This record gives sequence, structure tokens and C-alpha cells, in this order.
Amino acid sequence: MTKKTTLIAVLVLCGALSQSCQMSPNEPPGVDSKQFQDYVVPSGFRLKDRKHESYAREVASWRHGHYVYSGSSKVAAAASYVEANMGRHSWRLVTNEEVDEKSKRLQFERGIYTTDYLIQRDGNVTRITVDYKTDYTRL
Repeated sequence: MTKKTTLIAVLVLCGALSQSCQMSPNEPPGVDSKQFQDYVVPSGFRLKDRKHESYAREVASWRHGHYVYSGSSKVAAAASYVEANMGRHSWRLVTNEEVDEKSKRLQFERGIYTTDYLIQRDGNVTRITVDYKTDYTRL
């Protein structure tokens, strides 16, 4: 082999090795529980991200997130906080419904994004599930 061919072979091999080292066979690439900074959760609520309960993915302007939080505030107090503070990030409330005596759903829109909050009480714990999605049909 010539020096040029050997150099090309080494560069190709190095490129292939660096790509294989970046991927983990047990986890999907690029999915984690990174929280987007433009939605709100009341203080005192903790993100549950063990066992992939919460996850997020962002590619360019496309976003998808599923976040699960737990805390001690009552459903009404947590819902009031979310409703009062989402406007600071230019979100518009489109749905505010009581699912049952222990649950409330709030849905917001902003541009091509939507957030769906489900706030539920279970015993002494309040659980907030936030689904954050991109909806290109809203362009």
C-alpha cells in the first residue's frame, strides 16, 4: 500500500471507532430528562427521572418532553401557580378542566409548541405530568 492509501485507511478506521464509542447499546441516542427552560413547575416539586420516568429530545426546533414531578402542594395551588406563571413565557391557556375531584388538566399553546399538564393528588403526594410537544400543523 502507498502512504496515501494507508493514511486514508487509518483516517476511516479512526472515524468509525470514534462513532462507535459515542453510542451506548442500552440507551437511545440523545434522549435524557433535560428540562426545557420555557415552562413552569411550582417550587418544591422534584423531577422523577430514574427508570426513564421523565425524558426529553430536542432537534433543531423540534421538541418532545415527558416530565413527571412529585411534591406536596395541593392540586388547586399547583394548578393556580402554573396558570399564573406560564404567561411569563408567552404561553396561552387553551384548556382548564377538572378531570375528577383529585385531578386537573391545563393545556397551553405557544407558536408550534403545546404543553399538557395533568396535576393529580394521590394520598399525600401531588404528581404533575407535563407533556411538551411540537405541532407543525400549527404553522
